[in-house]
Amino acid sequence: MKISIIIPAYNEELQLYENLQKIKNSFDFNDFSDYEIIVCDNNSSDKTSIIAHEFGARVVFEPFNQISKARNKGASIANGEWLVFIDADSWPSKYLIHLLLEQINSEKSIAGSSLVQFVSSPLWWKATWKFSNISMPLLNLTPTGAFMFCKRSAFNEVGGFNEEIFVLEDLDFSYKMRKYSKSFNKKFTIIKEPIYTSSRRSNNLKPKDFVKIAVNLSTRGKSSLKDKSRFQQWYTR
Repeated sequence: MKISIIIPAYNEELQLYENLQKIKNSFDFNDFSDYEIIVCDNNSSDKTSIIAHEFGARVVFEPFNQISKARNKGASIANGEWLVFIDADSWPSKYLIHLLLEQINSEKSIAGSSLVQFVSSPLWWKATWKFSNISMPLLNLTPTGAFMFCKRSAFNEVGGFNEEIFVLEDLDFSYKMRKYSKSFNKKFTIIKEPIYTSSRRSNNLKPKDFVKIAVNLSTRGKSSLKDKSRFQQWYTR
């Protein structure tokens, strides 16, 4: 059983090498070696691609700056039976990978995600994601896109990540995967151990930005997510 770890990366030279090492260490600690690391350079202007090559990752380039396209491009060259998507500013604990491998080996799940824990974030940000960690699993939706996994065949069947939208693509993907999993009497599993991730996005996003998304969704529906100019904060480094 081979696993492909896919890491979308846009201008990640400051954290990438360290986080790649943490990802490798967590898999190695669990005596699992049948994996590959794929970094999708999402049109970076820094040394992201060079650092990924130096680490020994497979590197693929996606010129259009969009998280869905970056994840899908990484998946397009993957050799694994299972795909694990980890954001470049995030890293899994050894125990999270232990639980991931348990889920994969149990054959009870086709796809899943985990809880999320941000490092050094402001109070309002922690409160927002604490609520997400509680509420989203109740809806069988992922609290975070920073760590998602699925069977390669399921990824192909649902068409990967939605390239028409620029935010909430993780919720869209988990919704599709939940429906697909139910058709086979399988689960979309939320692992209770969190993925650790940086809090840099809290510097760009404010509560009003989340309110804006909610208002747009309620008035214009999913089409409101297709205009990248509305969500520049999500793509700022």
